[in-house]
Amino acid sequence: MAAALVTGTGAARASAAHTIFMTAIEVKGTTSTERLAPPPVDPANLSKGYGFKPPGEADARAPQRWEVWSYLFSPSFVTVQQGDTVTLVVFVVNGDQHEVGLQAPDGSIVAPRKTLERGHEYRLAFTAKLAGTYHFSCAIHAPTMAASILVLPREPR
Repeated sequence: MAAALVTGTGAARASAAHTIFMTAIEVKGTTSTERLAPPPVDPANLSKGYGFKPPGEADARAPQRWEVWSYLFSPSFVTVQQGDTVTLVVFVVNGDQHEVGLQAPDGSIVAPRKTLERGHEYRLAFTAKLAGTYHFSCAIHAPTMAASILVLPREPR
């Protein structure tokens, strides 16, 4: 079977199927008061997506240590074309539970919130019917744990 590369503004390609492998992860940073002062405001008070253990709580054996963390999806941005079928395959590495859902560009619910648990893989398939940005997010760790799926309009054939 031969493959053809089509270029130019008048050519429209057929709908495609995309499988996007994502991970639900936690990024963490640890340091000590000897190297850097802790933040003056608890980051957990700034966003549900942030966490903080101040000096004395992060490590009882090293009272000068402190840590911060945040949850996110990786990748957090994907581009497809209108009409494409998208399958998100999400593996939860960190965080015991995440309440995730998918919204279309018009705000309609593509997938209602579902609980995802650590160590499990989940699949969510949908057809990108509307051009615009679909929002995949965790209600527990918003706003940092979010992914955007940009759907570009498909040119008519």
